[in-house]
Amino acid sequence: MVTAATLEEAITAYNEYRSPMATASLADAVKHSFAVRFEGPFCRMCCDYDYFEDLIYELSEVGVDITPIEVTEITYEGDETYLVEFSTRRSGRESKRLNSHAHYE
Repeated sequence: MVTAATLEEAITAYNEYRSPMATASLADAVKHSFAVRFEGPFCRMCCDYDYFEDLIYELSEVGVDITPIEVTEITYEGDETYLVEFSTRRSGRESKRLNSHAHYE
């Protein structure tokens, strides 16, 4: 289970290693999903999606079973800011992927 405290712990570790290229902050958390705001400038040698997926790996480092976690929606908010929604229940469909040079709204 992903609790708000676990999310905050993973986000703190994420920011320690990735800021200032990418900084994450918890936007919302409910029973089977959570949303995180990512702000750039993001290194363009990587796909933006890699930055979002890295948070899942940070969750595994704090003891969360990441098997069911997936990115379900990515919203470009402008000014190198993305709101990314994660589900904690695998839907069986392919996760949304984001091209690092394209912006989806």
